[in-house]
Amino acid sequence: MDYNLHKEPNWFYEVAVCISEHYLDGEEKIIENHSKFGISKEDMDRLFSRYKAYKEAVLKDILPVYNNYPSLTWLFKPVDYNSDVDRSMAISIVSYWGQKPTKNIKDDFIDKTITSYIATTISDLVSGVDKENIKIENITDLLDLLESIKIEDDILKMHLIRLYHTRYETIRNLWEMIHTCVPILKKHFSLIREDVNLILKILADESIIKKVLDLSVGVKFKTRLYWQLYPSIFAFNSFKWEMQVEENYSYVGIYFLKLLDLKGKNKFNEDELVSDLKALGDATRLKIIGALLEKEMYLKELAEKLNLTPATVSHHINTMLKSDLIFITIGDEDNRRVYYEVNREKLEAIGNSIKRLAATYKE
Repeated sequence: MDYNLHKEPNWFYEVAVCISEHYLDGEEKIIENHSKFGISKEDMDRLFSRYKAYKEAVLKDILPVYNNYPSLTWLFKPVDYNSDVDRSMAISIVSYWGQKPTKNIKDDFIDKTITSYIATTISDLVSGVDKENIKIENITDLLDLLESIKIEDDILKMHLIRLYHTRYETIRNLWEMIHTCVPILKKHFSLIREDVNLILKILADESIIKKVLDLSVGVKFKTRLYWQLYPSIFAFNSFKWEMQVEENYSYVGIYFLKLLDLKGKNKFNEDELVSDLKALGDATRLKIIGALLEKEMYLKELAEKLNLTPATVSHHINTMLKSDLIFITIGDEDNRRVYYEVNREKLEAIGNSIKRLAATYKE
């Protein structure tokens, strides 16, 4: 894995995630589930102390700015899409935008970028649809396209239509707001800088991050792809990548590796076992596991084998990824596909946990 490690977060991305986190309060959910990580609530509170101070200071200044753009609320409010996409479309758009210009944006540039974003989103979800063959020149083209394909997610379709229909106003307002908010995040950065520096120290060692991604997160690389790698404050417990034609972007949450380490040291946990069994307790997910035990597959290939829509398969895989039941492999010799395979060690660990549970009650 080759990467350019940035010393500060991607501030545009941080604004988008920060506002979405305002609705989610994800850190509170982790603190409440502290036993899953094998530490006390007090210790978990201490881990998040600087983050909570930073978040409070930032939101106090950002929310008045955000509230001046009510037309953007739908972009930032998290949505439980059926498809495997970001819960907030604002995060997805900012991630896709990458290093493209963000000031003095012309209409034709917005047209090109938004149609490309929509085509990529659809192509990733629908079997047999190549984004290179998708032509969207007006709203009728988009409506006809969505009518002709199978996306089992009415909310996502509605949002794609709304994004295209309001693209000029939406994108200009989005970037105007983000540019206004970035200095606010930078102003309070000293509150969280120590935690950012800790993750940067770890990410500077390629062998460590590769080991973590290969063995713990379930992400493997067949080819040496080049990444722009950023620490992320508000996506504190996630690892996200955005593969594009020009460049690849990756965001590692500041507490992602720490929480991963704590979780690994607390392998046998009743709450964890219940969560894992729920992830397995579905006929479709068991079929996916069975198919992937035969060989690794990419999304559309797996959907065709099981006679399911890619959106359905994606939804179930996303559930299993959260329980580490599935590995992800990125890239191969010929293309940049994302492949999935079963985490056999995790399956064995679940089986061993059940055996230990049975032995405990037998005694």
